[in-house]
Amino acid sequence: MNAPPPMRGRPALPGTQRGMSLIDVLVGMVIGLIGMIVVFQSFNAFESQKRTTMTATDAQESGLMALTTIEREMRLVGYGMYYGNRAICASMRQWANSGIETIPNVLPIAIANGASNASDAVTLTYSTSAFGATPAMIQVNFDGSTPAVIVDNAVGNSAFRMGDHILIGTPSVPTRPCVRLQVSSVISDPTAPQRVSLQLESGTTAPANPPAAQLRTLVPTGGYSNNPDPALASVVTNMAAMRRVTYGVVLDSSYNGRLQAQDITGGTAAVDVADGIVNMQAQYGISTTPQTMEVSSWVDATGTWAAPGEADAGRIKAVRIAVVARSQLLEKEAVTGVGVTCSNTSGDNANGPCAWRDTTANPAPVIDLSANTNWQRYRYRVYETIVPLRNVMWQTFQ
Repeated sequence: MNAPPPMRGRPALPGTQRGMSLIDVLVGMVIGLIGMIVVFQSFNAFESQKRTTMTATDAQESGLMALTTIEREMRLVGYGMYYGNRAICASMRQWANSGIETIPNVLPIAIANGASNASDAVTLTYSTSAFGATPAMIQVNFDGSTPAVIVDNAVGNSAFRMGDHILIGTPSVPTRPCVRLQVSSVISDPTAPQRVSLQLESGTTAPANPPAAQLRTLVPTGGYSNNPDPALASVVTNMAAMRRVTYGVVLDSSYNGRLQAQDITGGTAAVDVADGIVNMQAQYGISTTPQTMEVSSWVDATGTWAAPGEADAGRIKAVRIAVVARSQLLEKEAVTGVGVTCSNTSGDNANGPCAWRDTTANPAPVIDLSANTNWQRYRYRVYETIVPLRNVMWQTFQ
């Protein structure tokens, strides 16, 4: 029996096929947009954290650079400025700007206190000569009538070189200023090898010297004698380049700060040391007497300590200094916490961070950053240290 023929017509489908509806597309888009928003918010949060971290790191590097630079030079202050446990200079006269200048207080380190809690400035002075700690005694009375000073030649004519700055003074007579001059040449006397003549002619090799006609005016009345008694002697100390440098903070109109250093001896323009430094504060660590080595208290450079006399200058045994570094990122909102405001033992300060932890008896200087209306939208790091003045502490100040 033959099979029936197959049925002809439309084949059967496994199921009905349909495309995506408009609602499906809109739902997918919403889900995608939500995902993109989450991704961008996460990226923005991490990017903001990255910028904050990077700017904080930059501020840290600037602060450390600033503090390290100042600290390194602070440890040298006073070198070449003492003889017989006395200061060679209580005040100093020098030839500068085509005239005679008098510096009333010559300190190894001098703090200029900033007005109204503004930044302080510090001036450091020391000899850069290897022979700075061994002044030479004057062998012939020197009153400036001739442009030469004759000193002992104990080190074989190797202590002084052309261009070296020298200080001539009588430590036992602090009321008599010392003078700063410059060696134009060194002349040995074969007939008197124990002596050497330091020439003081004015010129391009010795610009710190006045013209010969002005030299006697520069030297104070009484001059400097060749007293053979070491306790009463007038001496010449080699300061070489005579490093006198002032460190200070400079703010522009947008309150962006930088630490600058200016070489006073060379008379050169200030140079930038570190960016992002917006404040600097310093205090003297003083002892009860010049003969005492221990620091008994910390004081600002105000009142008596704005221009300490010879006796008080010998009491300055250390300096405490703090530099404030600011990040360059302006945050969207005000930053809060201990890095912005200060709660200290001596009192609170809502306008800046603490310089250091203090006591009621020895309050720390106030750091005030409020001159900038946006100061709270930045982050700050404070770096502070104590530097003992070794070249001062080694003196007994008889």
